[in-house]
Amino acid sequence: MAKKKNDYFQLLEQQIGFCVQASELLEEILHHADENNIQEYKERMHEIEHMADDVHHDILTRLSAEFITPIDQEDILRLVQIIDDITDALDEVVMELYMFCIRRIPEAAPAISSHVNRCVKALHAAGGELKNFKKPEKLREQLIEVNTIESEADAVYTEAIHTLFRTETDCKALIGAKEIYDSLEHCCDLCEHAADVIDQIIIKNT
Repeated sequence: MAKKKNDYFQLLEQQIGFCVQASELLEEILHHADENNIQEYKERMHEIEHMADDVHHDILTRLSAEFITPIDQEDILRLVQIIDDITDALDEVVMELYMFCIRRIPEAAPAISSHVNRCVKALHAAGGELKNFKKPEKLREQLIEVNTIESEADAVYTEAIHTLFRTETDCKALIGAKEIYDSLEHCCDLCEHAADVIDQIIIKNT
């Protein structure tokens, strides 16, 4: 019986699917978290991150035993690592809520998290279309969408930082809020980075 080929496009889409689960949960957390439920939310996020790690390691194991891949092995490795970084970054936001003992969700955090969720979902759509990289018209549109949302998130982040330093007088609250804003913005940056890698894959293969 012929050896079944690994479908790396499907595996990548599955991996990004965990990013979507994490970004949806993060948006829920930043709308509803408080001191009473943050521990439960932290555990739920960590469970998603753990499942995403399993897929990450599975892809690496498959790649280590395979010589022929649909796109360069190095490109798959780069993309897999960035996707893993996105899930870790989403988890990190929740960890910071806990570590900094955030008692009041920073004012702009829910809005930024909505952009993060949109950005992750746009990347997921691009991941689903990656198998058609040789006919990349739709894929390029989805990558542009990722970049557009990231730019919108940057604008919200910039205003959030400005307002924070203009109005917040409690040093602990200011430090905690800035860390949350920075981490949320980093999530979108990583999505843009992943989109750039996909764009490079298109260029190399068409």
